[in-house]
Amino acid sequence: LEKEYKLKKPLRGVNILGSILVSYETANFILLLKKLGANVRWCSDSLHYSVDEACAYVAAEGVPVFAKRGMTIDEYYWVFNESVKFRDKKGNIISPDYILDDGAEFTEYMLKKHPEKIDRVKGMCEQTTSGITLMYTQFINKGVLQFPIINVNESITKAKFDNVYGSRESLLEGLQNAMNVQLGGKRVVIFGFGEVGKGCVQAMRGIGANVSIVEIDPIMAMQAIMEGYTLLEKEQACRWGQIFITTTGCIKTIDEHELMLMNSGAYVMNMSEHDMEVNSHFFRKNKELRKIKINHNLDKYVFPNGKEIYLLCDGFIVNLYAGKGHPPKVMGITFTNMTLAIIDMVEHPEDYGEKRVYRLPRKLDEKAAILSFPEIAQKLNKLSKEQADYLGVNIQGPYKREGYRY
Repeated sequence: LEKEYKLKKPLRGVNILGSILVSYETANFILLLKKLGANVRWCSDSLHYSVDEACAYVAAEGVPVFAKRGMTIDEYYWVFNESVKFRDKKGNIISPDYILDDGAEFTEYMLKKHPEKIDRVKGMCEQTTSGITLMYTQFINKGVLQFPIINVNESITKAKFDNVYGSRESLLEGLQNAMNVQLGGKRVVIFGFGEVGKGCVQAMRGIGANVSIVEIDPIMAMQAIMEGYTLLEKEQACRWGQIFITTTGCIKTIDEHELMLMNSGAYVMNMSEHDMEVNSHFFRKNKELRKIKINHNLDKYVFPNGKEIYLLCDGFIVNLYAGKGHPPKVMGITFTNMTLAIIDMVEHPEDYGEKRVYRLPRKLDEKAAILSFPEIAQKLNKLSKEQADYLGVNIQGPYKREGYRY
């Protein structure tokens, strides 16, 4: 991306506000945006996941960054309000032009609390399932969305790589950093067989666990069965399992009812979004529970009847809280998508003229694949004109219809 766009500087003079946890991979993404000409200000969307050294590195390169590992809730909202303060040539505070978000917490907060601070925003790119869900429920379905959104999360080269392969590799690091127990032979329940769930079940099966699935979606449930996993009704799964992992993007996937059904010694963790999937507030506020800290990433809660439940990472995302998150290569693919999306939105505003959700065009999805794995470009088969005409595609791509499901 830098080689292709550095001289062109397609983001020259564009004010970009990013609200994504600052890892080493994010730091490189931020500096890429700067090299492409953007004026960048950044904040973390998370209390816990940023890397202090990465934040310091970005700051040393002259980019205002408001993030650290272990923020208070007051600091969390303070960084939102500080990061948004772009200035014009006269020194007046102005709104950003575009937002790059991860979970849409920043965007939701600003639209509800301080809409005047983002009154010049022309568009947004969102890279998570929960963020897109939030924008639909709070703004799009109510007809009050203020600008177009590119749903980067549903780009093929994001959903099928970050969500599946990133989760498959990063789950085990976070889980073992917290638990350090034998996983082979354990009864593991995965809530959700979406892309993140698929990555998690591959990791658990690969290490020798006995994996079962809980689902609400009949199509995903059918996929799980055809892949050889056992589909269990939720109450049955809670009584059966020893390790429970949520991957749904929905609140209270594991609530008090589910916890009461679990056997003593169960481990509970979240692999999807913040601390909402496991009802961690039940653990924090229930004075009948006795909390015993095992390590920084693991707490044991003793119930009045003596039952013990282990909660990993206080209900926050286990691979980020107890580990380093997805591998750099996978995150590079995601940030390639984000970069192509924001460039396309800046260069072709006419293609994003309505205040609705768009997907990254398929031609850019294919470009993201080539940029991420340049070695495949010389190995791909070439269509003849006759073949291309038969398929109804351009010889140079894109090779699938926009609605094609990979």
